This record gives sequence, structure tokens and C-alpha cells, in this order.
Amino acid sequence: MIQYSTNVLTTSTATPCPPREIGTLAVVLRAFEGGGAERDVILLSNALAAKGMSVAILVLHNQGPLRSLLDPAVRVVEIPGQRMRYAIPGLRRLIRAIAPRFILSSESSFNLCCLAAVRSLPRAERPKLLMREVCSPTPAQNHDPHWQNRIAYRILRRCFRYADQIITLTDGARCDLVENFFVPADKVSAMWSNAVITPELVDRIARWDGEQGREPDLIVSVGRLSPEKNHRLLIEALAMLGTKRPWHLALVGDGVERPALEAFVRDNGLSQRTTFVGYANDPFSWMMRARVAVCSSHYEGLCNAIIEALGCGTPVVATDCPYGPREILQDGRFGALVPPGDAAALAAAIVEALDRPVDRESLMERGFNYTAERAADSFLEIINGL
Repeated sequence: MIQYSTNVLTTSTATPCPPREIGTLAVVLRAFEGGGAERDVILLSNALAAKGMSVAILVLHNQGPLRSLLDPAVRVVEIPGQRMRYAIPGLRRLIRAIAPRFILSSESSFNLCCLAAVRSLPRAERPKLLMREVCSPTPAQNHDPHWQNRIAYRILRRCFRYADQIITLTDGARCDLVENFFVPADKVSAMWSNAVITPELVDRIARWDGEQGREPDLIVSVGRLSPEKNHRLLIEALAMLGTKRPWHLALVGDGVERPALEAFVRDNGLSQRTTFVGYANDPFSWMMRARVAVCSSHYEGLCNAIIEALGCGTPVVATDCPYGPREILQDGRFGALVPPGDAAALAAAIVEALDRPVDRESLMERGFNYTAERAADSFLEIINGL
């Protein structure tokens, strides 16, 4: 059984403001589906509720696979309108009815909706608006696969400053907003943690020896099959290893790129070595099986998949893309970083990771810096500053 040093699960020494002094938090969400950004805001809501804060999630679509992760203590209210274009009036009415002290929104297009809804209220009725910037702003503005988000970033370039606080997941994104989106530095806070590792997972890993169930040749990549994730680069890199090297790739996630990736795998004779898993509500089960986890993205907001791998003691190979991988892996101390778009470098790093002995406890300690409890304390420190 893996033993952890006691400092792994400790939280910040700063004391968050008591929940009774905070008031209600309303978290705005499109639906209970999506990737890491949606998952971690749900886990953050759970952790805040566990600390005694009154939390309500305002959602356009009250359904999706992530709904099962929500703690019953978190209230759910459906936003009238069902579609983004009709959301602002209904959201405005809900905010007036619930009268939260704070609003937390994520995703650029929804950030814009929340900004319009909050700023159109009389000043005396406005809650504090906190926008989570979960992407790398400049790359996302130019390359986000959803045109609505690309347009929203161009509008937010001049409007971010009207939020009460912007919360980023990385210091790189914080600097990007200050330098390229006209946001005053004192209005941007980088959270020092993110809600990835839950108390249930802590207990699950504590009862595991770190090795049982491992598949020695299994390479796992977790994330939606979307252009910015660049899974084709990973497949190209593995194709370079040839037939002499045993490996099997599991792509855990789904998305618009799946048909093209399946065709590429088939055309290169890699079908027997590649499994398209589809969406998995429990990515940790795959990380606990993997020999190596790979992130091949063009850019990342943070990359929860890297944290999930580290939390399971699984070695990581990642592209050194803006901005998350380098910050999580601490400049390569906890995993290999390779230039984005370089298939040969990625292949070489994967081979080295497959062959290198693993210090699982060190990797787990790094991953366990990103617990839901730590993220909740970091969030409370930020709003205490408001």
C-alpha cells in the first residue's frame, strides 16, 4: 500500500472567511456534461458546500453524465430559455430571485452572458461576479473549435475588466489576460489548486498498492477528441515506434475528431493497437491501469488529465503547450515535456517513460496538490479578498 507524507493533503495556511459570512454562491453552468472544466466546477461546488457554504448551480440543461457527481447539498436551478441566445433574461430573473452574494461562471460565451445579466441589474442588486478563465486565452481566441467562444473572447477582450474578479487555473493564463486582454493585474487571481482529486479518490488510492491492475504496455490519453487536443500527433508518434516495440493506446474521450482519428488509425494499420474508449465518467480507472499517460495538445487551460495521472502515480509525457503542463509538471520535474507538434520528440519521450523506473510516491504527492478541498480553500481566499 502506498504511504503518503502528511503534508500531501494539507491545505493553505491562510484561514478562509467563515461560510456564514460569505453568503450564497451561484455557479452558472451550461449542462452537466463536458470535460475537465465542467467536472472540476462541480467538484468545487461540492467541496464548498461541505465547508458550509450555500451553493446553487444555475444550469441551462439539467441533465448529463456529470449530474451524478453533484452532492445533494448543492441546489440545482434550471435557467429558462434552454439556449444560450435566450439565457440572459432568464438568468437575470434568477439572480434577482436567489439574490446570491457571488456569481461564478466559466466558459467564454457563458462568461459574456453572465456579465451582461449582472451588469444590467441595479447596482444595489448586483452580486460580485467572478469569471473562471479555464482556457489559455490567446490560443483559445484564435483556435477554439467553437465559433461562439472565439467571438466571445474578442468581445471579452474589452469587457473582462468589468467583472469583479477573474480566476485563472494557471499563472500563464493570468499573465496572458493582463498583457493581452486589458485586465488590471489586481483583478486576476490564479488559483493554486484545482478540484480534481476528491476525498473518495483519496481513500480509493490509499487502499491500492499502486501496481495492481497495471498493464505494462498501455498508453492512455484522456480528453475530448477535439482539434486542440491533437490526438493525431500522438498516433503519429506511436506509429514511429514500429512493430518491434509492444504498446497499446487507449483514447478515453469522445468528440468531433473521432471519425477522422479512426480513419487515420485504420489507414496506418494500427487498429489492433488502438482502442477508442469513448466518454468515461471515471478517468481514474484508466490512469490506474496505464504505464504512461500522454497529453499531446496544442494548448491547455490546465489539463486535469495530467493531474489525474500523477494522482495515480502514472508517468506523464506532455507537449510543452500554453500553459498548464509546464506548471503542473514544474518545468519537467514530474514528467517529460516536448515541443508541441514534434512527433519524433514525443515518440522518444514515450519510449523513455516506458523504460524508466517509476517513483510513484513522488508523482502521487505532486498530484495530490490538486484536491477539491485545497481548491475550495483557495477559492474562499480569493473571495475573502473581495
